[in-house]
Amino acid sequence: MTLLVIAPDTDETAARFAGFAVRRGVPAVVAARFGRVGVSVRATRGRVCRTRLTLDGTEVSGVLNRGVDAWGAETDPDRSFTAAETYAAFWSAVALWPGPVVNRPSERGFFARIDPLEPAGTGLVEPPRTVILNDGSAPGKDVYRIPEWTVVAPEVPRSRFDVVQIADRDPARSHRFVVAGAGVFEVGAAGGEVGRETANRVAPIVGWLRRRGMGFADFTVELGAEVSRLTDVSCWPSHDLFPQLEDEVYTALLRELTP
Repeated sequence: MTLLVIAPDTDETAARFAGFAVRRGVPAVVAARFGRVGVSVRATRGRVCRTRLTLDGTEVSGVLNRGVDAWGAETDPDRSFTAAETYAAFWSAVALWPGPVVNRPSERGFFARIDPLEPAGTGLVEPPRTVILNDGSAPGKDVYRIPEWTVVAPEVPRSRFDVVQIADRDPARSHRFVVAGAGVFEVGAAGGEVGRETANRVAPIVGWLRRRGMGFADFTVELGAEVSRLTDVSCWPSHDLFPQLEDEVYTALLRELTP
């Protein structure tokens, strides 16, 4: 049995996790495309699906999904069609496969787009302090391009026609957390330990992420006297975010994938 880590070839965090798993005696391979991956999906009229994932002919035992890269980069129409069908098959297989999957694809996407305004709309947290405008030159550190909800890095040029959302937050009250399987770690805290009161306050956000199928994510929240504001959320936690907690985070992921 082998762990399948779906990630672009440039994803160092995926490679580091796979290396950690191998050192713990669990075979793990990072795969950006089909290549060595075999997929089989069979669906009956009674909506019963049978899915099989293999790696070099060996049954896959668990999947960590970190997304795929450049599926739509083909310019030739025939190759583009083939790539799209391949993507659809991969998406369906990982979504329907009955084994453990961290960040499982769903109808929300192969890699779900998580909108921090969603839990605010359901009353789980207060909405972030934001402004939405179509001035691509607007300043701000936490800038997102709408509607894709992608982070716009400060060094990336923006068009004046871009519609962006700029979030404001208080650094003194901001806390950042990493969700890894059943574990929750506070970045910057000693040992990543989350106090009981803080755990209770962020529990609605953690629950929301897990209901969305996100088992590896990070988020930032402002914890005031009464109000909790979700100011940022990402489904691509990087090892740079938790350098002192890598073993703990990867151990939690491994437990989720090898029950």
